Amino acid sequence: MDRTQLGALRHALHGAMYPARPSQLAAHARARHASEAVVRALAALPDRPIVGPDQVCMTLIGRFAQNECGP
Repeated sequence: MDRTQLGALRHALHGAMYPARPSQLAAHARARHASEAVVRALAALPDRPIVGPDQVCMTLIGRFAQNECGP
């Protein structure tokens, strides 16, 4: 994921309520007019409660995601 995609992911997750399931995050992203690529990535996360946007990033791009996904 490049910086543009990370920005799109952050925008898509803005205002999401946690913990949330991947399907809820995907629906939230769709409602925020996220790209289909972002919606698909969120929907494909393992089906378990996600506690925050850092966990989304760490799952999608690895353990160093917290540094990349932060403000």
